Amino acid sequence: MKNAKKFITNDGSIGLYNEELDEIYHSKDGAQKESIEKFIIPSNFEQRTKSSNSIRLLDICYGIGYNSKNALCFWENCDIYIDAIEWDKELVEISPQIDFIEPKINEFLAGKRTLGNSKINFFIEDARKVVKSLAEPYDVIFLDAFAPNKLPTLWSVEFFCELKRLMKKDSILTTYCSAQSVRKAMDLAGFKLGKFLDDKNHSYVTVASLDESLILNPLDEYEIGLMNTKAGIPYRDKGLNHSASEIFELRETEFKNSKLIGASAYIRQNKNYSSM
Repeated sequence: MKNAKKFITNDGSIGLYNEELDEIYHSKDGAQKESIEKFIIPSNFEQRTKSSNSIRLLDICYGIGYNSKNALCFWENCDIYIDAIEWDKELVEISPQIDFIEPKINEFLAGKRTLGNSKINFFIEDARKVVKSLAEPYDVIFLDAFAPNKLPTLWSVEFFCELKRLMKKDSILTTYCSAQSVRKAMDLAGFKLGKFLDDKNHSYVTVASLDESLILNPLDEYEIGLMNTKAGIPYRDKGLNHSASEIFELRETEFKNSKLIGASAYIRQNKNYSSM
């Protein structure tokens, strides 16, 4: 792989490290564990497959496929139709060769077997260009792009507006990212926002929907306030065609000219609340 190297994560599954961006594709705690805890469970994916004849999933930044593979594990419950976006063709090609807990899934990806009527369609392209071309809505969207400070192109207000267009009232979007700039971009795009909590009651996943009743753990007053500080100034990409450096520059200009309270000052003012 040209820019990626394999490494073994703590749960024994294989992760990748991108040398060009100095960024890992998966948590060191476990690529498989991360997929389940940050995408499958927060989206209530298993239950959705039990209450529907088919599920349409948009998997943004497929990588080597953990999120799609784990979604396909429920193929016996209903047909699962996946549109997977990944700019690196080589990652898609090696995906079936990466050890996975359910061998049938890799056999399916390699074209060696079927999983009922389930299908996966790959888009090897800039996700911004792809989402603008899509029309049918999805039941679930996974957004697993590199962190916004590495790749801001997939975290802008305009990108989330496109994702909103591709969602139904009862659709759910989930991402590992809880950055204030990302949550604010989602908010400005018109999403209802929530979080998923770990075993220490800390927020480490953001969920979004058009239906507030689907948000089981809404952002609290403190988190909403933090989102509205300078830290929450979002990335902007009008036309969805700016380079990463241009997007960073636009945000930096807005940050410098902003009269919003800084995140550090907000945290100090609310230290009793934030320590709860």
